[in-house]
Amino acid sequence: MLYNRDFIDEKIKSVIRASESCIGEGELASYIPELANVNPDNFALSITSVTGESFNYGNYNHEFSLQSISKVLLLIMALHDNDPEKVFSKVGSEPTSYEFNSLVPITDKAANPFINAGAITTASMILGTDVDDKFDRILEYYKKLSKQEKAHLMKEVYASEIETTDRNKAISYYLKSKGIFDEDPEKVLDLYIKACSISTNVVALSSMGAAIANRGCDLETHYNLLSKSEVQIVLSQMATCGMYENSGRYLMNVGIPSKSGVSGGILGVVPGVCGIGVYSPRLDKTGNSVRGKEIFNMLGQELDLSIFIN
Repeated sequence: MLYNRDFIDEKIKSVIRASESCIGEGELASYIPELANVNPDNFALSITSVTGESFNYGNYNHEFSLQSISKVLLLIMALHDNDPEKVFSKVGSEPTSYEFNSLVPITDKAANPFINAGAITTASMILGTDVDDKFDRILEYYKKLSKQEKAHLMKEVYASEIETTDRNKAISYYLKSKGIFDEDPEKVLDLYIKACSISTNVVALSSMGAAIANRGCDLETHYNLLSKSEVQIVLSQMATCGMYENSGRYLMNVGIPSKSGVSGGILGVVPGVCGIGVYSPRLDKTGNSVRGKEIFNMLGQELDLSIFIN
Protein backbone atom coordinates (compact mmCIF):
# COMPACT_ATOMS: atom_id res chain seq x y z
CA MET A 1 0.00 0.00 0.00
CA LEU A 2 1.09 3.60 -0.47
CA TYR A 3 0.96 4.59 3.23
CA ASN A 4 1.93 3.08 6.59
CA ARG A 5 -0.46 0.67 8.30
CA ASP A 6 -1.66 3.01 11.07
CA PHE A 7 -2.46 5.76 8.57
CA ILE A 8 -4.41 3.35 6.35
CA ASP A 9 -6.27 1.88 9.32
CA GLU A 10 -7.37 5.31 10.55
CA LYS A 11 -8.45 6.37 7.06
CA ILE A 12 -10.53 3.21 6.63
CA LYS A 13 -12.17 3.61 10.03
CA SER A 14 -13.11 7.20 9.20
CA VAL A 15 -14.63 6.03 5.91
CA ILE A 16 -16.65 3.36 7.73
CA ARG A 17 -17.95 5.92 10.21
CA ALA A 18 -18.91 8.31 7.43
CA SER A 19 -20.68 5.54 5.51
CA GLU A 20 -23.04 4.96 8.42
CA SER A 21 -25.14 7.77 6.98
CA CYS A 22 -26.25 5.23 4.35
CA ILE A 23 -27.68 2.78 6.89
CA GLY A 24 -31.35 2.22 6.14
CA GLU A 25 -31.11 3.20 2.47
CA GLY A 26 -31.96 0.62 -0.19
CA GLU A 27 -33.83 -2.68 -0.18
CA LEU A 28 -32.93 -6.37 0.07
CA ALA A 29 -33.03 -8.53 -3.07
CA SER A 30 -36.40 -10.03 -2.18
CA TYR A 31 -37.01 -11.59 -5.63
CA ILE A 32 -34.73 -14.41 -4.43
CA PRO A 33 -36.43 -15.30 -1.13
CA GLU A 34 -33.33 -16.62 0.61
CA LEU A 35 -31.51 -13.30 0.03
CA ALA A 36 -34.26 -11.52 1.96
CA ASN A 37 -33.60 -13.65 5.06
CA VAL A 38 -30.58 -11.65 6.21
CA ASN A 39 -29.88 -8.80 8.60
CA PRO A 40 -30.30 -5.79 6.28
CA ASP A 41 -27.80 -3.72 8.27
CA ASN A 42 -25.01 -6.30 8.30
CA PHE A 43 -21.69 -4.85 7.21
CA ALA A 44 -18.14 -6.01 6.52
CA LEU A 45 -15.07 -4.68 4.74
CA SER A 46 -11.74 -6.27 3.87
CA ILE A 47 -8.71 -4.94 1.99
CA THR A 48 -5.77 -7.15 1.02
CA SER A 49 -2.67 -5.56 -0.47
CA VAL A 50 -0.47 -7.24 -3.09
CA THR A 51 2.22 -7.43 -0.38
CA GLY A 52 -0.11 -9.57 1.75
CA GLU A 53 -1.25 -6.97 4.30
CA SER A 54 -4.86 -7.40 5.40
CA PHE A 55 -7.32 -4.91 6.91
CA ASN A 56 -10.62 -6.39 8.15
CA TYR A 57 -13.62 -4.63 9.69
CA GLY A 58 -17.15 -5.42 10.74
CA ASN A 59 -18.55 -8.95 10.54
CA TYR A 60 -15.85 -9.99 8.08
CA ASN A 61 -16.36 -13.75 8.56
CA HIS A 62 -20.05 -13.51 7.65
CA GLU A 63 -20.94 -15.89 4.82
CA PHE A 64 -23.01 -14.82 1.82
CA SER A 65 -23.35 -16.00 -1.77
CA LEU A 66 -21.30 -14.67 -4.65
CA GLN A 67 -24.30 -14.04 -6.89
CA SER A 68 -23.14 -11.93 -9.86
CA ILE A 69 -19.56 -11.69 -8.61
CA SER A 70 -19.41 -15.28 -9.87
CA LYS A 71 -19.57 -13.83 -13.38
CA VAL A 72 -15.91 -12.92 -12.94
CA LEU A 73 -15.17 -16.60 -12.23
CA LEU A 74 -17.22 -17.79 -15.18
CA LEU A 75 -15.41 -15.41 -17.51
CA ILE A 76 -12.00 -16.52 -16.24
CA MET A 77 -12.89 -20.20 -16.57
CA ALA A 78 -14.23 -19.66 -20.09
CA LEU A 79 -10.95 -17.92 -20.97
CA HIS A 80 -8.99 -20.80 -19.42
CA ASP A 81 -10.86 -23.30 -21.59
CA ASN A 82 -11.11 -21.34 -24.83
CA ASP A 83 -9.21 -18.87 -26.94
CA PRO A 84 -10.29 -15.27 -26.12
CA GLU A 85 -11.38 -14.75 -29.71
CA LYS A 86 -13.76 -17.69 -29.40
CA VAL A 87 -15.17 -16.39 -26.11
CA PHE A 88 -15.86 -12.94 -27.52
CA SER A 89 -17.29 -14.36 -30.73
CA LYS A 90 -20.15 -15.59 -28.54
CA VAL A 91 -20.44 -12.71 -26.04
CA GLY A 92 -19.77 -9.00 -26.52
CA SER A 93 -17.56 -6.69 -24.46
CA GLU A 94 -19.53 -3.44 -24.38
CA PRO A 95 -21.50 -1.78 -21.55
CA THR A 96 -25.28 -1.72 -21.73
CA SER A 97 -27.86 0.68 -20.35
CA TYR A 98 -30.36 -2.16 -19.85
CA GLU A 99 -30.98 -4.10 -16.63
CA PHE A 100 -28.74 -7.08 -15.85
CA ASN A 101 -31.53 -9.63 -16.49
CA SER A 102 -32.86 -7.99 -19.67
CA LEU A 103 -33.28 -9.84 -22.96
CA VAL A 104 -32.98 -6.61 -24.94
CA PRO A 105 -29.16 -6.41 -25.31
CA ILE A 106 -29.03 -9.77 -27.17
CA THR A 107 -28.78 -9.30 -30.91
CA ASP A 108 -26.30 -11.77 -32.38
CA LYS A 109 -24.88 -12.23 -28.84
CA ALA A 110 -25.16 -10.84 -25.31
CA ALA A 111 -23.72 -7.36 -24.75
CA ASN A 112 -21.02 -8.41 -22.24
CA PRO A 113 -20.06 -11.26 -19.84
CA PHE A 114 -21.43 -9.46 -16.78
CA ILE A 115 -25.11 -9.36 -17.64
CA ASN A 116 -27.03 -12.58 -17.04
CA ALA A 117 -27.19 -13.51 -20.72
CA GLY A 118 -23.44 -13.04 -21.04
CA ALA A 119 -22.65 -15.09 -17.94
CA ILE A 120 -24.95 -17.89 -19.06
CA THR A 121 -23.02 -17.83 -22.33
CA THR A 122 -19.62 -18.05 -20.63
CA ALA A 123 -20.99 -20.86 -18.41
CA SER A 124 -21.83 -22.79 -21.59
CA MET A 125 -18.16 -22.63 -22.64
CA ILE A 126 -16.69 -24.21 -19.50
CA LEU A 127 -15.34 -27.71 -20.07
CA GLY A 128 -16.28 -30.80 -18.08
CA THR A 129 -18.04 -34.13 -18.34
CA ASP A 130 -21.26 -32.89 -16.73
CA VAL A 131 -22.65 -30.04 -14.60
CA ASP A 132 -21.15 -31.42 -11.38
CA ASP A 133 -17.71 -31.81 -12.93
CA LYS A 134 -17.82 -28.27 -14.34
CA PHE A 135 -19.01 -26.84 -11.03
CA ASP A 136 -16.28 -28.68 -9.13
CA ARG A 137 -13.70 -27.08 -11.43
CA ILE A 138 -15.15 -23.61 -10.80
CA LEU A 139 -15.29 -24.16 -7.04
CA GLU A 140 -11.74 -25.50 -6.80
CA TYR A 141 -10.40 -22.60 -8.82
CA TYR A 142 -12.28 -20.13 -6.62
CA LYS A 143 -10.77 -21.72 -3.50
CA LYS A 144 -7.28 -21.14 -4.92
CA LEU A 145 -8.03 -17.59 -6.03
CA SER A 146 -9.77 -16.53 -2.80
CA LYS A 147 -7.83 -18.61 -0.25
CA GLN A 148 -11.22 -19.78 1.03
CA GLU A 149 -10.78 -23.53 1.46
CA LYS A 150 -14.23 -23.86 3.04
CA ALA A 151 -16.07 -22.36 0.06
CA HIS A 152 -19.10 -24.48 -0.85
CA LEU A 153 -22.45 -24.51 -2.58
CA MET A 154 -25.00 -22.71 -0.39
CA LYS A 155 -27.83 -25.20 -0.93
CA GLU A 156 -30.59 -23.00 0.51
CA VAL A 157 -29.63 -20.10 -1.78
CA TYR A 158 -29.36 -22.45 -4.76
CA ALA A 159 -32.80 -23.96 -4.09
CA SER A 160 -34.35 -20.53 -3.60
CA GLU A 161 -32.89 -19.22 -6.83
CA ILE A 162 -33.83 -22.32 -8.84
CA GLU A 163 -37.46 -21.80 -7.80
CA THR A 164 -37.49 -18.18 -9.01
CA THR A 165 -35.43 -18.42 -12.18
CA ASP A 166 -38.08 -18.25 -14.89
CA ARG A 167 -36.56 -15.14 -16.46
CA ASN A 168 -33.08 -16.64 -16.58
CA LYS A 169 -34.58 -19.83 -17.99
CA ALA A 170 -36.11 -17.76 -20.78
CA ILE A 171 -32.72 -16.14 -21.43
CA SER A 172 -31.00 -19.52 -21.54
CA TYR A 173 -33.50 -20.98 -24.03
CA TYR A 174 -33.34 -17.78 -26.10
CA LEU A 175 -29.55 -18.03 -26.33
CA LYS A 176 -29.88 -21.66 -27.44
CA SER A 177 -32.45 -20.66 -30.06
CA LYS A 178 -30.01 -18.05 -31.41
CA GLY A 179 -27.37 -20.71 -31.88
CA ILE A 180 -25.02 -19.10 -29.36
CA PHE A 181 -24.52 -22.48 -27.69
CA ASP A 182 -25.61 -26.05 -28.43
CA GLU A 183 -25.71 -27.42 -24.88
CA ASP A 184 -28.88 -28.25 -22.95
CA PRO A 185 -30.11 -24.83 -21.72
CA GLU A 186 -31.38 -26.35 -18.46
CA LYS A 187 -27.93 -27.73 -17.65
CA VAL A 188 -26.18 -24.49 -18.60
CA LEU A 189 -28.58 -22.55 -16.39
CA ASP A 190 -28.05 -25.00 -13.53
CA LEU A 191 -24.28 -24.43 -13.69
CA TYR A 192 -24.78 -20.65 -13.75
CA ILE A 193 -27.05 -20.69 -10.68
CA LYS A 194 -24.71 -23.01 -8.80
CA ALA A 195 -21.85 -20.59 -9.45
CA CYS A 196 -24.00 -17.73 -8.13
CA SER A 197 -24.65 -19.80 -4.99
CA ILE A 198 -21.00 -20.31 -3.99
CA SER A 199 -20.28 -19.12 -0.46
CA THR A 200 -17.91 -16.24 0.21
CA ASN A 201 -17.02 -13.52 2.71
CA VAL A 202 -15.28 -10.18 2.35
CA VAL A 203 -11.85 -11.58 3.24
CA ALA A 204 -12.18 -14.11 0.42
CA LEU A 205 -13.27 -11.37 -1.99
CA SER A 206 -10.35 -9.11 -1.09
CA SER A 207 -7.93 -12.05 -1.42
CA MET A 208 -9.36 -12.83 -4.84
CA GLY A 209 -9.03 -9.18 -5.81
CA ALA A 210 -5.45 -9.03 -4.54
CA ALA A 211 -4.44 -11.98 -6.72
CA ILE A 212 -5.92 -10.26 -9.77
CA ALA A 213 -4.26 -6.98 -8.70
CA ASN A 214 -0.98 -8.89 -8.43
CA ARG A 215 -1.00 -9.53 -12.19
CA GLY A 216 -2.81 -12.81 -11.64
CA CYS A 217 -0.18 -14.28 -9.30
CA ASP A 218 -0.79 -15.98 -5.95
CA LEU A 219 0.56 -13.68 -3.23
CA GLU A 220 2.38 -16.49 -1.41
CA THR A 221 3.46 -19.02 -4.04
CA HIS A 222 3.66 -16.54 -6.96
CA TYR A 223 1.94 -19.18 -9.09
CA ASN A 224 0.13 -17.72 -12.09
CA LEU A 225 -3.59 -18.16 -11.43
CA LEU A 226 -4.46 -15.94 -14.42
CA SER A 227 -2.41 -15.04 -17.46
CA LYS A 228 -1.60 -11.38 -18.07
CA SER A 229 -4.03 -11.29 -20.99
CA GLU A 230 -6.78 -12.75 -18.80
CA VAL A 231 -6.09 -10.12 -16.13
CA GLN A 232 -6.38 -7.38 -18.74
CA ILE A 233 -9.65 -8.76 -20.09
CA VAL A 234 -11.19 -9.28 -16.64
CA LEU A 235 -10.19 -5.85 -15.32
CA SER A 236 -11.41 -4.05 -18.43
CA GLN A 237 -14.79 -5.79 -18.17
CA MET A 238 -15.05 -5.08 -14.45
CA ALA A 239 -14.25 -1.42 -15.08
CA THR A 240 -16.74 -0.91 -17.89
CA CYS A 241 -19.50 -3.44 -17.15
CA GLY A 242 -19.15 -4.62 -13.54
CA MET A 243 -21.78 -2.45 -11.84
CA TYR A 244 -24.76 -3.24 -14.06
CA GLU A 245 -26.29 -0.30 -15.93
CA ASN A 246 -24.66 2.07 -13.42
CA SER A 247 -21.13 1.06 -14.53
CA GLY A 248 -20.21 4.23 -16.42
CA ARG A 249 -21.22 6.61 -13.64
CA TYR A 250 -19.55 4.38 -11.02
CA LEU A 251 -16.29 4.25 -12.97
CA MET A 252 -16.32 8.01 -13.40
CA ASN A 253 -16.98 8.67 -9.70
CA VAL A 254 -14.98 5.84 -8.11
CA GLY A 255 -12.36 4.78 -10.65
CA ILE A 256 -11.92 1.24 -9.27
CA PRO A 257 -12.70 -1.83 -11.42
CA SER A 258 -15.47 -3.59 -9.49
CA LYS A 259 -18.10 -6.32 -9.69
CA SER A 260 -21.21 -6.37 -7.56
CA GLY A 261 -23.72 -9.04 -6.63
CA VAL A 262 -27.31 -8.79 -5.44
CA SER A 263 -26.46 -10.50 -2.15
CA GLY A 264 -24.80 -7.17 -1.25
CA GLY A 265 -21.17 -7.91 -2.01
CA ILE A 266 -18.78 -5.85 -4.12
CA LEU A 267 -15.37 -7.01 -5.32
CA GLY A 268 -12.88 -4.29 -6.22
CA VAL A 269 -9.41 -4.49 -7.78
CA VAL A 270 -6.79 -1.74 -7.80
CA PRO A 271 -4.06 -3.05 -10.14
CA GLY A 272 -0.69 -3.33 -8.45
CA VAL A 273 -2.12 -2.21 -5.11
CA CYS A 274 -4.91 -4.26 -3.51
CA GLY A 275 -8.16 -6.17 -3.63
CA ILE A 276 -11.26 -4.93 -1.78
CA GLY A 277 -14.32 -6.80 -0.54
CA VAL A 278 -17.40 -5.08 0.89
CA TYR A 279 -20.69 -6.54 2.11
CA SER A 280 -23.85 -4.58 2.86
CA PRO A 281 -27.08 -6.18 1.60
CA ARG A 282 -29.33 -3.15 1.06
CA LEU A 283 -29.38 -2.46 -2.69
CA ASP A 284 -30.17 0.49 -4.92
CA LYS A 285 -32.52 0.19 -7.90
CA THR A 286 -29.74 -1.16 -10.14
CA GLY A 287 -28.90 -4.01 -7.74
CA ASN A 288 -25.73 -2.52 -6.24
CA SER A 289 -25.05 -2.25 -2.50
CA VAL A 290 -25.87 1.31 -1.39
CA ARG A 291 -23.37 1.44 1.46
CA GLY A 292 -20.87 -0.61 -0.49
CA LYS A 293 -20.80 1.91 -3.33
CA GLU A 294 -20.33 4.74 -0.85
CA ILE A 295 -17.47 2.88 0.84
CA PHE A 296 -15.71 2.41 -2.50
CA ASN A 297 -16.26 6.04 -3.43
CA MET A 298 -14.76 7.31 -0.17
CA LEU A 299 -11.90 4.78 -0.15
CA GLY A 300 -10.96 5.86 -3.65
CA GLN A 301 -10.76 9.47 -2.52
CA GLU A 302 -9.11 8.94 0.89
CA LEU A 303 -6.46 6.46 -0.26
CA ASP A 304 -6.00 7.71 -3.86
CA LEU A 305 -7.08 4.38 -5.33
CA SER A 306 -8.65 5.58 -8.57
CA ILE A 307 -6.92 4.00 -11.58
CA PHE A 308 -7.28 7.32 -13.40
CA ILE A 309 -5.22 9.33 -10.89
CA ASN A 310 -2.27 7.11 -9.96
